[in-house]
Amino acid sequence: MYYKMKAILLFVLSAIVLSQSYGFAYGATISVATDSSSYEDGDMISVSGSVSDYDESDPFKNFDVTLKLIAPNGNIITISQIPLNSDASYSTFIPAQGPLWKFDGDYTISVSWGSDNNASTTFTFISEPEEVIEEEVTEEEVIEISEEELAKGCGAGTHLEDGVCVLGETPEPTSVRSTPASGFNTFAYSVVFTVAIAFGIMIILYLVSRGSRTKTA
Repeated sequence: MYYKMKAILLFVLSAIVLSQSYGFAYGATISVATDSSSYEDGDMISVSGSVSDYDESDPFKNFDVTLKLIAPNGNIITISQIPLNSDASYSTFIPAQGPLWKFDGDYTISVSWGSDNNASTTFTFISEPEEVIEEEVTEEEVIEISEEELAKGCGAGTHLEDGVCVLGETPEPTSVRSTPASGFNTFAYSVVFTVAIAFGIMIILYLVSRGSRTKTA
């Protein structure tokens, strides 16, 4: 009797174990895929897949899917639990942005359902460089601005010409030509002046000689 009960108990336990592991060890599979093979910074990654041999009413087969996103250097970017839909499918979205997205290269999405059902897929991530917006200035605008600024710097009596401050136009000096009349007047003045000096000298000599005669007398 004891051995019979022991055999029955072992049979029941074996049946329970087989019923729990049937979906995982015999034919149960899981799939995973993304909507693109490459993404850039700021993109939204759509992940989807399905599980075979799923029974929503069976508590031993109603599991969530475990998802892990792994960077090229082996760091885990995110890990989450995704519930299965009634048709054994699952889906989620992962934003490709944040401080953990540091490296360009192949990222791996790994999913598991139960103990022995695993799948993975990869995609390429490319970080988008920051755009430098340069203001376009046409050549005409540059010339106009430059001439205006240079014109303000030119001083009084100068003006801007070919980008350089130059002096303004000055009247040519007029030369004074002597006429014959003006030449004659100059000669007459010099003769009169000479005669006057000679006359003065003669008067002085006369006075001196007269004075000497008076003393001798």
